Amino acid sequence: MFLIDIDTRADTEHAADTATIDTGVMGADLHQTGGEDLVDRAARLKRMINVAPTYTAALSWWTGIAVRRAARAPDTRREVDELEARLLDVPPGTRVLVREGHLVPAVGDPTVRLAAVTALVYEPALGLGIDEREVLREGSVPLGELLGAAVRRATQFTVRTAGPVRADAPALHSQARLLLAGRPVAVVSETTYWWPLLRRAPATMPQYVQAVP
Repeated sequence: MFLIDIDTRADTEHAADTATIDTGVMGADLHQTGGEDLVDRAARLKRMINVAPTYTAALSWWTGIAVRRAARAPDTRREVDELEARLLDVPPGTRVLVREGHLVPAVGDPTVRLAAVTALVYEPALGLGIDEREVLREGSVPLGELLGAAVRRATQFTVRTAGPVRADAPALHSQARLLLAGRPVAVVSETTYWWPLLRRAPATMPQYVQAVP
């Protein structure tokens, strides 16, 4: 997963209404869903991700279940390039923590993957205590939840992705910065799989998605 410039707004929507829907992967619980409904679902979830206080809040509301993080690779550290440095407001070459994980149901089948998330984290700006640093290293708590109410999410974009409509295939890609007191502390790239969209859709949208007169 690579980071994309903040000004990127290109949409890569594909024709879900004509795609073949394969619910055989991770999915006795998946529902057969018409193409038109899938387009609507993707648009609704896209809106939700754009304005949600955290990415996990959007997925939890949509699926109706709590989610947790599962590491898909050990955490590493590396130097940021010029673009990443601008997004994090740090000098080029600054070392950051790279976290790669999946979001999975907190209870139930741990092989069900709702999304993949890659985060570049500037640890000195987090202000974590000893216990919180241990939770960060343990890795099961999403960063947005670990930082709590103080963190603010600034979504840069959310786009549809091209490809098959299948439970374990990408449906949406989003990128955001996490801010503490207005300062960026992490840049996150998120790939939402089709599993949440094929399984269910909430009857109502949360208040933060509703239009304000």
